[in-house]
Amino acid sequence: MTFYGEAIAAIRSMVLVDERVQTLVGRVDRLAEDVRAMDKRLVRLETIIEVTRRDGATLRLVPRSDGA
Repeated sequence: MTFYGEAIAAIRSMVLVDERVQTLVGRVDRLAEDVRAMDKRLVRLETIIEVTRRDGATLRLVPRSDGA
């Protein structure tokens, strides 16, 4: 292959890589939005649980170490 052929092949590869990176950026952005939405929903669920507990205790995801 000539120098020009190799240069064109390298440029073509760079363009393809750039397109793939841009696609991945879009997917990561959508995933970040989904995570933020799930976080908001989790906060709402935690609040509902805390408000509806009759004993007024707060929600604990990890058991206490003092045996209570």
